[in-house]
Amino acid sequence: MNIEKLTHWLALVANFGVVAGVVFLAYELQQNNELLVQESRFSMVQNQKDWTQFINGSKEVSNLLYVKGNQNLSDIEKNRRFGILLGNVFTWQWEWEQSRAGMFGETELPVDAFRALWRDFDLERNWPELKVTLKPEFVTFMENEVIN
Repeated sequence: MNIEKLTHWLALVANFGVVAGVVFLAYELQQNNELLVQESRFSMVQNQKDWTQFINGSKEVSNLLYVKGNQNLSDIEKNRRFGILLGNVFTWQWEWEQSRAGMFGETELPVDAFRALWRDFDLERNWPELKVTLKPEFVTFMENEVIN
């Protein structure tokens, strides 16, 4: 009879251990999810900072981006401008995707910044070529929230 009681007590302790392990695992998963949200927020801020430094760190890049119309741009300069804009719009698409997935937590997508850069860089003239490289859902977002 003593062995039977001991077996029951050991099983009870083992069950508590399992429950404690599951609770600990849930806590660790929650912390990991919070860390992922923080890393996504940091990536968004880092992207914005890097983009600003890229533009302001080079007079040539600034001149390519802030020129209105295609005035005084060679074909090579037009292609370089398009490549720079495409990289920026891909970054916006990534930020939009992360935002939709809830990876920024309560942080909102910087749509006002998108609008400001849209105007400043005269993206309208490149939009027909840019949008064919993007996800259709993102194109719809851009056209509804940024362009119009």
